[in-house]
Amino acid sequence: MNLFFRRLWIYLRASLSAKNTPLDNDFRLTFRVLLTDQDMFLHMTNSRYLSFSDLGGLNLFIRTGLWRALKANGWSLEIAAQTRIIARMLKSPQTFELVSTLDGWTDDYLALGQCFQRGPMVHADVKSLMRIVDSGGTQIKTRPLLDAIGASGPSPDLPIGFSNLLETTETHKSTT
Repeated sequence: MNLFFRRLWIYLRASLSAKNTPLDNDFRLTFRVLLTDQDMFLHMTNSRYLSFSDLGGLNLFIRTGLWRALKANGWSLEIAAQTRIIARMLKSPQTFELVSTLDGWTDDYLALGQCFQRGPMVHADVKSLMRIVDSGGTQIKTRPLLDAIGASGPSPDLPIGFSNLLETTETHKSTT
């Protein structure tokens, strides 16, 4: 039930909105920290940042048409690597804006960036490398998914945080 009603609300709103929003858009959602989002120290629990990131990713993937293309091909997404930095804790009943962006891609990964903001102040940042897999768990290259929504251009340059995460992921993959 973790964020079930919020997930349902976002799914419905995104599904009923304009489709095929360009990949380079910022996708913004506004939330309020509820009492059930807090831990024993009365701030948003660490795991909630990742749960909210899932909601932001769902919103982005539906609005860009990537979700529809994934489902049409029987593919899904897996998180290959992720970093989270919390600079300032959020507390109930604060509102915050979650800004999700597709920061780029490589042959093997989509780079999803998410920022938790209150006004101009950044509270947290989550960076995720996501891979596409088929129903048998075999990794699919990103190009067929991007082609399915008509995104023919090259990836923007990945921000440094993603470059480092990608390098660490590839190093770890080659040693295991």
